[in-house]
Amino acid sequence: MSLRDPFTIPTPSQVRPVGKAPYWTPGQTVTWTFRRFDFNRDLAEVARPMRVIADGPSGSVLWLAGGTPTQETRIVGWEDTNAHDVPLKARFRPIAEAPTRINVEGTWRGRGVLKIVPTEAPFSVWVLLKDAGDDVDRPESGAVRVEWYINLETSHRRSDDALFTSDHILDITFPIASMPLHAEDGRLDPTGAVFKDVDELAAAANYGAWPKEWSEIIRDNGSHLLDHLGDFGWAFDPEWETVARDLVGKVRLGAASVSEKSFDQEHRAIPNGCYDRQHR
Repeated sequence: MSLRDPFTIPTPSQVRPVGKAPYWTPGQTVTWTFRRFDFNRDLAEVARPMRVIADGPSGSVLWLAGGTPTQETRIVGWEDTNAHDVPLKARFRPIAEAPTRINVEGTWRGRGVLKIVPTEAPFSVWVLLKDAGDDVDRPESGAVRVEWYINLETSHRRSDDALFTSDHILDITFPIASMPLHAEDGRLDPTGAVFKDVDELAAAANYGAWPKEWSEIIRDNGSHLLDHLGDFGWAFDPEWETVARDLVGKVRLGAASVSEKSFDQEHRAIPNGCYDRQHR
């Protein structure tokens, strides 16, 4: 079994895979675009401006700074609610009954995220930067913590100024401090991996938003990836953490208070609906 895309997404006619020239220039701003498989129905898409850090045959590396204005999407009837908080049965309807989605203005929370995109692979690796005290009552002033995160996505296509992909719902995170992605001996260790949002992936199939086969392919991609992390060593190089920390600098950006609107985006802490590596 190898990694494969469950579906394709609509893209402009003049696109090419990540890893194919002409390459972007470091420092250039490009738009990271998430499109659903049914994008043509509502033309609603997530669009986030990101700075190019590196681009070449191995893939692309992009930076989204905290506080960056973005375009997000919302479901009509739930405009003030993050889509993750909309009831599953209301979100994952069959195409003929699917809720309408619209574009809204948003902001990226946290310190920032570095996204590493390997060539011809249905995922990207995210190095998320957050305040060290996000999960405690008294944050350590100025300190930053790092989360390594795998976002399962459609294999990426890019134009001269944009990247196109689709979120596959299922994500992989490494929440246990004693079982990090990077072992002390330099190995990539999947032991502490946790699949996130498996309840949503199941709902997409069970409520008829897409074929059950698509959810099965995505789940298989996640399992296969954990068994073959070494094939993608460039994307998981621990040096990307150093790059991300350097990019954060000393300026505190994107810290959202509880009073700010739900359009502020950041990957959530581990919710209900998670599996371990064996999907238990």
